[in-house]
Amino acid sequence: MANFNQSKIKKLLKEGRGQGAGKGYQPWVRISDYSSKGRASRILGIKTKRIHHLQSDNQLRFFLICEWNSNVLDLRESYPLLDVMEVIDNKEDLRFDKFKNKEGEQLVICTNFLLTVKEPDGEGKLIARTVKNTSELNKKITLEKLEIERRYWMQRGIEWKIVTEKQLPRQVCKNIEWVRETLLDDGVADKEPLSHVLLKYLLNNMETPLKELLELFDKSEVVADGTGLYLFRYLIAKKEIKVKMEEKINFSQKATDIIL
Repeated sequence: MANFNQSKIKKLLKEGRGQGAGKGYQPWVRISDYSSKGRASRILGIKTKRIHHLQSDNQLRFFLICEWNSNVLDLRESYPLLDVMEVIDNKEDLRFDKFKNKEGEQLVICTNFLLTVKEPDGEGKLIARTVKNTSELNKKITLEKLEIERRYWMQRGIEWKIVTEKQLPRQVCKNIEWVRETLLDDGVADKEPLSHVLLKYLLNNMETPLKELLELFDKSEVVADGTGLYLFRYLIAKKEIKVKMEEKINFSQKATDIIL
């Protein structure tokens, strides 16, 4: 929760912060709003085509897992509850007084993520998620903020849940980071047609150790060393092949033991 005064809040609203969707959404808080960024990170979204501002490692992991999920259509981080006082009917016992700046002005409370997810019928549905370390859940002020969020989203009829580090497997996130880069750069020329060639190599040589197979591809296709590995990552990122994302890939294993 950024310590913005009322004049700053008005400025941010004029900029369009906390408004829009998809590529046009602007998070309420950006990394540049903090003098000390800590473990904050900026990452280009594949689905949204915009820079996402994430304030912790756990938020980054949650973002990666959501973006990997084909049913997640849009991710809006640092979503401000600008109308919280109007939306919540029963707020007499809520400690809004604890969320004020030094001037006594009410701070804007944010929910970490507002997601649009695809329903079975293809329609989009909003869900809200707050990412917290389990250690934070012992703090009274954290619980008071969470109760405000819970009542807000309940009043709006939108599902809200807390996500902790226990639901964010690190190896899965590392693997997603490792493959998603290939969707964002042009590390290999003609990567689309070449990836289809590699796919045939993989399917026709499933009993060959993966490391050996990728090196064979590089030599046979007369491409730079490492091209096969890059394209292998690209095929995973495109979900044209599946691997156990919860495990670190062992390239000495046969392709049949790695590709599902």
